[in-house]
Amino acid sequence: MPDWKIGLDVRNLASVDISLRGWLRGHAIGGALGAAVRFDKPADILKRHGQHGPQQFTNVFGTPGAITSDTQLMLMALDGMVRAHVRATWYERTDPVQEVALAMRRWMMGEQDGWFPRASELFERRWADRTTVDAIREFARTGTFGTIDKPLNRAQGSSPLSRAGVAALWSTDLGEVFTLGARIAALTHGHPNAYLAAGAYAVMVQYLLTVKNPICAIDAARFELTHWNGHQQVHDALSKVVEAQFEPELKLDPAAVESFGDSETAVGALAIAARAAISEHRFEYVVGRATTIAGDSAATGALAGGLYGLSGGGNFLPEDLVAQVELSDRMGTLAYQVRREFSDEPMSGDDFYSWFPFSQKR
Repeated sequence: MPDWKIGLDVRNLASVDISLRGWLRGHAIGGALGAAVRFDKPADILKRHGQHGPQQFTNVFGTPGAITSDTQLMLMALDGMVRAHVRATWYERTDPVQEVALAMRRWMMGEQDGWFPRASELFERRWADRTTVDAIREFARTGTFGTIDKPLNRAQGSSPLSRAGVAALWSTDLGEVFTLGARIAALTHGHPNAYLAAGAYAVMVQYLLTVKNPICAIDAARFELTHWNGHQQVHDALSKVVEAQFEPELKLDPAAVESFGDSETAVGALAIAARAAISEHRFEYVVGRATTIAGDSAATGALAGGLYGLSGGGNFLPEDLVAQVELSDRMGTLAYQVRREFSDEPMSGDDFYSWFPFSQKR
């Protein structure tokens, strides 16, 4: 199998297994916990949940532990990335962004095509980002999504970060990963801050799949950013995160966490999540810190939870939350299939191809 189609470290697949499961479940759990306090003020969150923020699921979308729309789209994008890889091995080197776009359309249309999309929970309404919905509708109507060169809009919200992370699987070349992550984000969000933050996040995911050092992952993302015009705001936000880690005397209360950026934007959400992810060793405290803010706590909680899971914390997620979070078992199975497909031991057979049907050659 050509190197360009392998995004995982085949020398340490047991560790990759743990990281992939930790990423998916950590993201889902963090998003679900954050959704419960999405419209609360930090003082109210602390009063109701204690000094470490939300620690248990509450009934937000009709059932405790229900995943958010960002997690839904991340999982659908991951399903699309697997299909792109299968298609590439059958035909030719293909563009994975196209398969991610088709996966997003399946999400919008409720098309239960393949094994993972048969889960009805992926199509429940969960506070979907309006910009994303409008962009997918435009794609369904015209066949056209946004690109970096021809943006649909100037949106810079945080929604595309999560799904852009799946670019990490396509290659071990961090420059290629950054570009793919940025292109996935630009499908729906046209502001440079949005797609550059998404590219940085994808690099962090790829780095953490191999090296479990979040500070080094941030440094790798900062380096890749320097190759892009207009990178300064994203670069500065991540630099502030790294610098703060070496100032332990500073109290990291909600106001301090919020100082890393506006959680409603891609840049701010990424910085807040990264700061929370490197601030504690326990998952509950990481996510609690990321979600005890005034703003999009569902996004920051999901991103921080995913980064924690990638950083070697996949085996240290709270067992009760892993058991309760929606689609937990399916996420575990999907992580295993992803590891097999993107390593040197891909699965095959009619059953597998029926699980991940890929678009025909165009």
